Order: sequence, then structure tokens, then C-alpha cells
Amino acid sequence: MESLVHDLRFSLRALRRSPGFAAVAVFTLALGIGANSALFSVIDAVLLQPLPYAAPERLARLNHQDREEGVLNGAFSPPDFEDLQARSRAFESLAAFHFQQDQSGRTLRGVGEPVRLETANVSRDFFTTLGVPARIGRTPAAEENVAGSDRVAVISDRLWRSRFGGDSQIAGRNVSIDGEPFTVIGVMPPEFTYPDAAVEMWTPISLIGEDDIPRLRALRWMGVIGRLQPGITVEMAQTETNAILRQIAAEHPASNEGWETAAVAALQDTMVDSVRPALLVLFAAVALVLLIASANLANLLLARATSRSREIAIRDALGAGRSRLLRQMLTESIVLALLGGAVGLVIAFWGVDLLVALAGDRLPRAEAIGPSARMIWFTLVVSVTTGLIFGLVPALRATRSPSTAVLRDGGRTSTEGLGRYGLRGVIVVAETALAMVLLIGAGLMLRSFWHMVNVDPGFRTENVVSLSVPIDVGESGGVSALAAQRELIISHLEQVPGVIAVGASKTVPLHGGGEPYSFSMVDRPGTTIRPDAGAFLVTGSYFEALGIPVRSGRTFTRADTLEPVVVINESLARRYWPGENAVGKSLGFGSGSWRIIGVVGDVRSQGLTRESGSAVYVSMRWAPRSNLKFFVRTRGEPLAMISAIRAAIHEADPTQPIANLTTLDRVVSSTVAQPRLVATLLGMFGALALALAVLGIYGVISFNVAQRTREIGLRMALGADGRSVVRMVVARTARLSATGIVLGTVGALALTRVLTTQLYGVEPADPLTFVIVALLLCGAALLAGYLPARRAAAVDPVVALREE
Repeated sequence: MESLVHDLRFSLRALRRSPGFAAVAVFTLALGIGANSALFSVIDAVLLQPLPYAAPERLARLNHQDREEGVLNGAFSPPDFEDLQARSRAFESLAAFHFQQDQSGRTLRGVGEPVRLETANVSRDFFTTLGVPARIGRTPAAEENVAGSDRVAVISDRLWRSRFGGDSQIAGRNVSIDGEPFTVIGVMPPEFTYPDAAVEMWTPISLIGEDDIPRLRALRWMGVIGRLQPGITVEMAQTETNAILRQIAAEHPASNEGWETAAVAALQDTMVDSVRPALLVLFAAVALVLLIASANLANLLLARATSRSREIAIRDALGAGRSRLLRQMLTESIVLALLGGAVGLVIAFWGVDLLVALAGDRLPRAEAIGPSARMIWFTLVVSVTTGLIFGLVPALRATRSPSTAVLRDGGRTSTEGLGRYGLRGVIVVAETALAMVLLIGAGLMLRSFWHMVNVDPGFRTENVVSLSVPIDVGESGGVSALAAQRELIISHLEQVPGVIAVGASKTVPLHGGGEPYSFSMVDRPGTTIRPDAGAFLVTGSYFEALGIPVRSGRTFTRADTLEPVVVINESLARRYWPGENAVGKSLGFGSGSWRIIGVVGDVRSQGLTRESGSAVYVSMRWAPRSNLKFFVRTRGEPLAMISAIRAAIHEADPTQPIANLTTLDRVVSSTVAQPRLVATLLGMFGALALALAVLGIYGVISFNVAQRTREIGLRMALGADGRSVVRMVVARTARLSATGIVLGTVGALALTRVLTTQLYGVEPADPLTFVIVALLLCGAALLAGYLPARRAAAVDPVVALREE
């Protein structure tokens, strides 16, 4: 212990004597360690930490599968769920829920301004299956999930604090929801966010009546979770579930043929599968940044050991053994790494907040992300490991030279050739190769993101205001009154100066398909049409408001009240009437016939990276909906119209809640939030890797030039001019960087294949990206070598030789 304390004191004194060296080493390591610690905090919360539920390893998610199309929407129909619940023995309990963001909300009134709450409708066993009790009050009892007794609600901790002021007596309080009296019976803990972090309230699923979503066996809209019996594995539950679904399909072939299987997986896996690849790619990227930073540390320590060779030789000659010198030098490198880790921890605390802000609501379990004790321990382990591994080689190298040889040479600089970079050159090649790999990965993601945002979505986003307007059925007095209220709001919006068109739909483009209805072809009996994208319920001016082109025929008008009519998209027309005009044809639905009056362009309803698929548009006059998305096309800047649009809606109904009032450009931008996050972070890490690699090249060349002052002086004394010295140094810099670029290219060809699932419109071996990155890195490396080359050319041969 006494020796350790002595080594620590000596190391700190040595670093104080070289503040420039210490500052560069600490800052370089801090960047690498801080980035790793910040991202580890995210990965730890999202991927590694167990769910905050009772025995989370026994929780599973069940996704119903279509035999032909794979997982369609993962949902079960109510009759299928009830049959599965009654027959299953592998699950201790099964629960169902229904949640669609911006679509399954309910309106809270009487507590401040009317507000639309994101609501999950859940079955009686939902909370007991997850094993999470309410923090205040209770969760619904079984008898409260029955029509007539189900006017109860459980609210989130966030809503409890923001709307109810954290009232500890909230349990039992009566509130108005959708115009009906409800009782708030409980508040959930802040960490409970299932099935989505946006959920603000949970209500019984029995509130969804036949008029809302029919309980048909062929209509699948319920998500299902389950708690496994003790000793039962996910694979065993999968086998039993498929056997039950095959029985159901045999009993109900008309609705269940092709739906004989389900995917059963651990609940945590299903929650994070969508982000796991992106997070692992980012973690690999910051690991490369840390390797490059550590390589720079190794080079700095090698250079420092060379400059201290006389000191080490004297200590060796005075009796300090090699092991004692090794321990001293390793202690110094670990102290440097710990200082870098301490500064890196400060960067990590700031970086975690930045990552959460950039990610927005695109990360599951985002509420659990934050600095933690595990992050601090991770930082400590990484710091010590970095100091040991990357300090060992310089220490071994510094203590291997015989002390007599060093003392005999005195303090003279080496006369080895300028091309002999030795281990320092190998390290520079390695970090250049690592930077090449990371820059190519960043370049691929940036190009992928560029392709994504330049995809034609099938509609025009400029000058459009998007907003959600839920119309309470309970207060409107029925379907006819609901339709009248909708038309009243539209008419008021159309009268706002600067408004060109107003359209409404149940869904927002790029945010999900339509309703899963099937049609038949009247002129071809026996042919069933199942639109890939679904059936969309829209108002007459929907197509004009979104700028969706009309290819043939027309769209809906106010005169379409007597005959059922539909509009289809190009994909459906091409598939079922190739080479023909689909206008005038008819689709069968239910017991009626619906005439096609128009064909419109394809719209990417399920995201920019997914093809549009076939779609049918139905006038909302025939199937009114209470929760609508309005689209208002304006002549000028849409943000300037928001206050006028809000005023027009409140003129129609002063109590009408309005949600998600923004521009359509922002709505579209939100659909690429995750790719944007990955591309942005990879770009930042790539830029950092480039800067560190250039710094490493500059440091090695500068040190090499300083060590070869005598050789440069001899060359110039023998007739070499400044330009030839510059060419010589830059040429050898080019060789180092070229070797690293070649090795990095080979490594990138092998490693960037893991990005395949993250890329859109670009291949992992994209030649343009490889060439651009190689030129960028080569140019930066040559610049890094040129600066010390200029200094070498300015050496006065007389002064250099006299100093020797």
C-alpha cells in the first residue's frame, strides 16, 4: 500500500509537470469514455434492465399470424381471445388491450380546459397479469369490466400530477369522460407505461361497444399478453397456443382459415425489438470511438516514454527493477484514464439528457433512462481497463532498452530514418482503419436517411395544418348528430380566410393503414379483395386538402348521399382491372354494391419505407367516426393560421377539445425520428473519430519530425531544399493513411453488413459512400501530415547540427 501511494503521488507530480500532455490525454479519453457511458445508460435502461413488473421473465406477448402474410397486426379478435383464454393451460392468466395512439383517446372535461387523453382499453386481468398494483387506490375489479358497471378509470402518474395537482385523495373522485360520469379509482406508479409511454388513462375494454368495433371473429383488434405458469417456457406456450388456434380454425373455417398460428415471445423482447439493432449499432460505433481515443493515449504514452528514456535509464541504473518501473508507468496511465473517466462521466450526464431529447418518444422505456449507479460502475471499469491495456505496451516498450545504451547516447535525438515509425505507426494505421469503418457506417446511414426523406409519400405536405378533433358521441346524441357536428366544424374551417380545402380522415398518412375490411368483385363472383393498406374513411375534400392526385373519375361530393360509392387507388385498380378503366365498376360489401367513382394516386400510409399497397376510400357519410384527423390546406404559412383554425373550431363548439395541432410537415418528420436519430448520432461519432484519427496522425508525424531533427539538418546541409523535405514527410504520411484506409475498407465491407436492416435505398457496399469517405479521410490525413512537414522544412541545418 505504501508503494502504491508513492506511485500515485509520483504520477500526479509527473502529470503536473506536463500539463499539456495531461490535458490532451484526459480530454481525448473523456470524449471516448463519456460517449460510451451515456449510450450504456440508454442500453442498460432499454435492453438490460428487467421490466418493472412482478416476475417479468414470465410475461409474454402473443401476436396472431396470418399464414400467407406473416404477422399482419398481431391482434386477436374478441371471440378468438376468449376461446384461447378458456382453453390455455400454459398461461396463468391472459389479458387483452386495445390502444391506438391518436385514435383510441377519450375526452376529459371539468378539470381545466377539455383535453383528449391517450387511453388504453384493457381487460379485467390486465393489471394482475402484469403484476403491478396501483400506487394510489386500486385497479378495476372483474365486475367492473362489464357493460353498465364499467365507468371507472385508472390514470397515469403524469396525468395525476399535471391535471389533478397530485391530489392524494384522488381515488373515488368523479370526472366527466366523453360526456359520461366516470370514477377515478386509482393512479399507477410513474414507471408503469404499458402498452405505450403515451398512455394517460386505462379504462375497461367493455366500453368498446358493437357500434365502435364489432366483436366479429374475423375482425382482429385486441392485443394480448400473458403470464406463463411456473416452469413453462415460451416455446412450450408457443406449441400449446398454436394447437388451440388450429382447433379454433377447424371450428370456424370461414373466419379463421390461415390464422392457425401465433408468435409467442418474451414481453421485454417485443417491446425493444424495434430499437435493439439501432442501439447495438450505435454502441458499436462509440466503442470504435473509444478504441481510437485509447490508441491516441497509447501513442501519447509511447512518445512520453521516449522523451523520458534518460530518466528511466537512470532509475534503472540506481537499482529500480523492471517490474517496479512497469508498475510506476502503469499507475500513471491508470491515473490518466481515471481522470479521463471522471471528466467523461460529466460528459455522460449531459449526454444522457441529449440522447433522450433527440430520441423523443421513439425509445421504449424512455422514462427509465438516466444517470445511474450502474453507469458510474461501467465508467470506472472502462477507465481502469483502458488505462491497463493501452498503458501496458508503452510501459513494456519504455523499460526494455538497456540503461547503459541510453546513458551512453546522452540526450541526442535518434538518427533512424524518417520512415521508421515503428509501433506508433502501427497504432496510427489501426486508428485510421477504425475511423474509416465508422465513417463509412455514418455515411451509409446519412445516405439512407437522405433517400428516405426524399421518397414521394403520394401527397403534398407543404402548407397543411394537421389536428385531431374528437367528437363525443355521448354528447352529440348519436350517429346523425355526430355527422352534423363534423360538417359544422368543416364549414367553419372553410370560412377561415386563406383556407383552400378542409379534409378529414380517421388516420394520418404514414401512421398506419385503414380498417381491415374485405370486398368482393361484383363482375367476378367468388373473387375477394383484401386491400393491403385497408379501407380509409374520409370526407369529400380529403384528397384536395392533402394534394392526392386524381388519376381518373372524381372524388366524393356532398351530392353522394343516395348511392354508395367508393374511390380506389392506382395499386388496386392495376391489380384487379389491368388495362381497364376501373371507374364504373362495383365492389361488393356486406349485402350491398358500391360503385367506383374515381381512382387516385397511391399514398404510403404505413411509413415512407413501405410501399403503398392497395386501398379503398369510403365516404365518412356512410360510416361516421368520432375521432377525426383534420387537414387544412392554406395559401400561406400554415403556422400563422393555427390560431385562426383554433378559433374557428371553438366558434363551432366552445367546448370542443383540439389535440396535436401542428403542420403536416412536422407529422411526416416524426415518422423518421428513429432513422434521423441513428444517422445524427453516427454522423457525430464519425466526425469525432475523424478528428481523433487526424489528431493521432498529426501527433505521430510531429513527434517523428522532432526526433529526426538531426537527420533533417544533414539532408538540408547536403543540398535538400524545403520542398523535398515536405514531399518526403507528406509521402510517408500518405503511406500510413493509405494503409489504414485500405484496411478500413476491407473491414467496412465485412462489418457494415450488420446495417442492412437499417438502410433504405442504399447497399452496405455502396461504392459512392466508400469513395467519398476514403477521399475525406485521405485529405484530412494529408493535411495533418503537411503541418509538421512545413515545420520540418523550416529547420536551420546549422542550428540542428550544433544542438546535436
